[in-house]
Amino acid sequence: MSGKTWRWVARLIFLAAVLLALRLIGPAVPNEIRMVSGREGTTFYDDALRYREFLGRHGITVHLEQTSGSVENLNALIEAEVPTVGFVWGLLDASGKTMEVPQGIESLGTMYLQPLWVFARNDTDLERLADLSGLRVEAGSTGSDARVMAFFLLEAEGISDDVEFEQHDPMTTEDVLELVQEDRVAAFIAAGEPDSELIGGLLRSPDLRAMSVQRADAFAIKYPFLRAVRFPEGAYDIAANIPGQNLQLLAARVQLLVSPPFPPALSDLLLQAASEIHGNATPFSSQGEFPSPKTVPLPLNRAADNFYTNGPSKLQKFLPFRLAGWINRFLAAAAAIASAAIAIFNIVPALISLPFRLSLRRGYDELQVIERSAATGTDNKALLEELAKVDRSTAAIATPLHSLEPQWLELRQYLHDMRDRLET
Repeated sequence: MSGKTWRWVARLIFLAAVLLALRLIGPAVPNEIRMVSGREGTTFYDDALRYREFLGRHGITVHLEQTSGSVENLNALIEAEVPTVGFVWGLLDASGKTMEVPQGIESLGTMYLQPLWVFARNDTDLERLADLSGLRVEAGSTGSDARVMAFFLLEAEGISDDVEFEQHDPMTTEDVLELVQEDRVAAFIAAGEPDSELIGGLLRSPDLRAMSVQRADAFAIKYPFLRAVRFPEGAYDIAANIPGQNLQLLAARVQLLVSPPFPPALSDLLLQAASEIHGNATPFSSQGEFPSPKTVPLPLNRAADNFYTNGPSKLQKFLPFRLAGWINRFLAAAAAIASAAIAIFNIVPALISLPFRLSLRRGYDELQVIERSAATGTDNKALLEELAKVDRSTAAIATPLHSLEPQWLELRQYLHDMRDRLET
């Protein structure tokens, strides 16, 4: 096969690689995704609104679905049939029991810390979680993060069967204070940022005081999805000195999870949004601490791992999101095809030349037999007749590649040299 022919073969293989790459990059990034959040007014819901605004600037429609919190979000991700993303902390069911790690669900990392608060009535002497034994408490609506976490902590303290939960599902600060003023609960357990409407209202209430969680460090060691945090005296309101003492609290690591399979380009875009939304300093984290690749116990999404290692896509600095994503996917597929094409270029010539090399080897073997026979004194006339047969068979060997002609000529030269020796 001539060099010109090989150039055409190379062009055809390159064209096939491009067409295959176009096929392998799959469908374009979807125009819309589903995001499960908490109820309106919660931190989860407020953050989901900010993600929706960020992704909307890049042409992605986010359909928000209100839920009761982390547990319902996790179940929605497990059952998702469309690309779905949601906030989850810990693998707990509605009763506060630990769940198995769900297959296929991946994390984009930890986004922020959500603190847990325990508020006791001022007319009680409650100092620690164990003091709630035998009392009636409230912890938000059924299935909410606060209630699930309350079940979990009271179970860990060994007093879950000794604490009675009020069943009024309070949703607002007014609902909680009404229960307190009517002496229907001794304490209230809540989850959220100190500047949220609910937590801020409870911190300001003259009827309640925030309690420290004793042994918070021990909880964090045993349960890695928790972290012990400190809320200093006066951190909420310096002038009013709220809270009136340093508080040791527990905070859950809130992760952003995605359903399988999730488009890598969207994972990258969500993490860009997370950097903008969660990257600032808070009372419980420093500037730039979040988002973080630390995940417990779910695996880190591959695209997220690349984001934390190499940063966001460089192309998105200069090109629209969809065009940059398409180019990235095409280059990734093209690189894979190019690797395969290189292997093919190495294998095909070897396969093409295999029959030639076998024929060449056979020719040398036959000449070797004649060479040995001549050394033992066999009649030259008989050997020349055998040599003539080898001459005819080797002359008919087709040379598939131009580069193999020297090997064929060497065999023919060896044959002619042997004839000259036998004829002398």
